[in-house]
Amino acid sequence: MKLRFLLLTLVCLALLAAVAVPALAHGELLRSVPEANAMLDRSPAQVELFFSEPLEPSFSRISVFNANGVQVDVGDSRVDANDPTRLRVSIRSLPDGVYTVSWQVLSNVDGHVTSGAFPFAVGQVDAAALAAEQASRTVKLLPGEVVARWLSYLALAILTGGLFFVLLVWQPVYQAVQTETNITLSGWTPWQHLARIALLLLLPAQVLGLFVQAGQISGVEMAAPWNPAAGQILFATRYGTLWIGRLALALTLVGLWPANRARRWFAIGVALLLPLTLSLGSHAAAEPQPILPVLADWLHLLAASVWVGGLIYFVAGLWTIREFEPVMRTRLTARLIPRFSALALLSVGTLALSGVYATSLRIGALEHLTGTWYGRSLLIKLFIFLPMVMLGAINLFNTSPAMKRAAQAGNAALITRFHRLISSEVTLGAAVLLSVGVLTALPPPQVAASAPTFDLSAEVDDLSLKLNITPGRVGVNTFTTYVTAGRQPVVNAKEVALRFTPKTTNVPPSEAQLIGQGNGQYTIKGSYLSLPDTWQVQVVVRREGQFDSFANFDLDLTAAASQTYSWPRLNAVLLLLVGLAYAFTVRKLSQTRSQWVAWGMTPALALALIGLAIFYRPPATTAADPVNPIPPNAA
Repeated sequence: MKLRFLLLTLVCLALLAAVAVPALAHGELLRSVPEANAMLDRSPAQVELFFSEPLEPSFSRISVFNANGVQVDVGDSRVDANDPTRLRVSIRSLPDGVYTVSWQVLSNVDGHVTSGAFPFAVGQVDAAALAAEQASRTVKLLPGEVVARWLSYLALAILTGGLFFVLLVWQPVYQAVQTETNITLSGWTPWQHLARIALLLLLPAQVLGLFVQAGQISGVEMAAPWNPAAGQILFATRYGTLWIGRLALALTLVGLWPANRARRWFAIGVALLLPLTLSLGSHAAAEPQPILPVLADWLHLLAASVWVGGLIYFVAGLWTIREFEPVMRTRLTARLIPRFSALALLSVGTLALSGVYATSLRIGALEHLTGTWYGRSLLIKLFIFLPMVMLGAINLFNTSPAMKRAAQAGNAALITRFHRLISSEVTLGAAVLLSVGVLTALPPPQVAASAPTFDLSAEVDDLSLKLNITPGRVGVNTFTTYVTAGRQPVVNAKEVALRFTPKTTNVPPSEAQLIGQGNGQYTIKGSYLSLPDTWQVQVVVRREGQFDSFANFDLDLTAAASQTYSWPRLNAVLLLLVGLAYAFTVRKLSQTRSQWVAWGMTPALALALIGLAIFYRPPATTAADPVNPIPPNAA
């Protein structure tokens, strides 16, 4: 027992040491205008930053300072309504000198707060003064955040994994043994108590995570409960939506215990949705095409919960039947081991496949495994995971056959040995979940921009045309056309041009002539897609002695511009559901009607009133930035 806790303590210290190290940002800064360390001839009108993930407008800002630390921007820092990855601020006309751009953003996807700074120069300045200013990017990683994530994963494992263990392992074996022996086993089961313990773990984890999140926004390690940032994050962001939804699902699942036949499938559905609330706020949700990564992350988290949560319930079940006769205890255990091993093998296989896929997305290169804190934390996780697999293999191939042989006579010593082995697995499982808490708090070394790209192709006359538009949003894009004929690049085209025509807006079409880059590639960069509309982009290829070739492509840029959610209203509705779930759960746990009214209905009504007040509160309005429909010319 002491060895197990010593191992867990050492793992905790190693992982917390990783947390204390600065790391690169989650919402990665992809580029800026002006660029870091740029030397400009004249003052820019604004500063623009482009990030790899959509940003929360209320908690993302830019500030520009001169060499004396005086703020020189206008103070109108804002996220572009048409491009949520674009953050900008207007600045006054600047005299010659070195200036520092400081930024802090909150990702709308995974909820991470990141910040950084970089310099640029205007006019004739000393190059050494600019070189003295270094660009930096940081992300605040706090032990409180890791603890909150760890407790959340542990509570999730107990709730979700415990339900599958009871339904798929314990109940079938328990009922089969009763039928075979004609003996009524009246052992008390601790399932409902374990569910309550999980809820008691989840509630402080949720609150701690919220206060840490609000603290990062406010510039402190942890915000006070009365800090306005806590309420804003809870009711006005996507993070708050997942936070409230997770609480509602957990309360509902606890209220459904014990899951009888009438409520079994509903309980399974809630248990499957519960880990999804974490996956939707994970690194996987920040991928450019998030459906498959989020699905893989959900399966990974579900498999880990079934395995670790099942182990916790297995230990609790063995403790429950400790008063049975040795023969009955041995018979039950002999039946439980292979049935749970099948469930554990399925979980391990799912963990391996989904883990390899996630690693390929976020590690990228082999050197990142040892050269980044994310990779090192992943190696620590694998270091803990492998002994768990080995202990499971010992139980399956050694303990299980021995238990079957001793089923008729009983063997208390063998059961005690198995109890120690599976308790060691639980300890390692808790350490694995701690490593997951660190891993999800660290930025992955490989970051992909969330902006979509359009890759379009067509066959026209004897030509094969491919059109790439990056990032594929309203505003500035890079347009690249590849022209081939008979699989050979067309390098002698007289002209390759693009015509842009909005289909519903009364704006005249515009045209851009692409610049040849060689090898059949023609490109140009500009803000030709200047409005959220359905655009027709026509590729025109003109060649000497041949007819002009035309290809039309349709681009729908209305969806990205219309993806604005009323988070306060959505979160208010979810808060009403939390009140209902709380009343339902307390109703199951209360002994008397007066207890239910005092401890259940009163807080539930308070939550409902808060939800109604938030729902009917007038939404904050932000003025949309005007968009110039005329594309810029060469001048």
